[in-house]
Amino acid sequence: MLTLYKYLSINDPECWPYRKELIEDRTIYFNDPLKFNDPLDCNVSGWEEAKEYLFNCRIFCMSTESRNDNLMFAHYADEHRGFRLKFITDNSLSIGESSVLALGREVIYLDDIPEYSPEKAHEYYYIKSKSWEYESEYRILLASDNIKTYFKGELVEVALGYRFDLTHLPKLKSWVANGCHQNVTFVKAVSSKSKISFEYIKIDV
Repeated sequence: MLTLYKYLSINDPECWPYRKELIEDRTIYFNDPLKFNDPLDCNVSGWEEAKEYLFNCRIFCMSTESRNDNLMFAHYADEHRGFRLKFITDNSLSIGESSVLALGREVIYLDDIPEYSPEKAHEYYYIKSKSWEYESEYRILLASDNIKTYFKGELVEVALGYRFDLTHLPKLKSWVANGCHQNVTFVKAVSSKSKISFEYIKIDV
């Protein structure tokens, strides 16, 4: 089994349709790599030839369990005003039986650019600077415009950031309920009493 996380903002109403689609419709939005915040991401110097061997892929980014949760909340969930989704997917199934969430792979973090090889052209989409290692990123690639949905039951937790505006909680609850997700736990970040960090407490919904 593979545990994955997605960090999201919610305060801007313009993002609500995308959040609703992801949670209620279980529809994944694949992003254009040209819009990534790191200009070197999917733009490895000396690897330009890889583009000739690859489709014009779109990417859905997630994180694995080894990510730095505090930094991820700060950088990708609107400085703790957003939320985090936790998914568990079965990565032991065959490709034909697997959820789209199980079809990704982890990013490779490097200081030095590896020598280009046509046999490894696919790594073009998975190489990032070691400075981004705190993300422990996991990527799912889409080589077409097909809509991809994940399975019911894979969403298991919604974690609210430390500064989350609770007036948005009814929206989240309705998206989870309408998406027929089962046994989803809601938790909220609070200050740890023993460390300069956060811990999560279960909240009643």
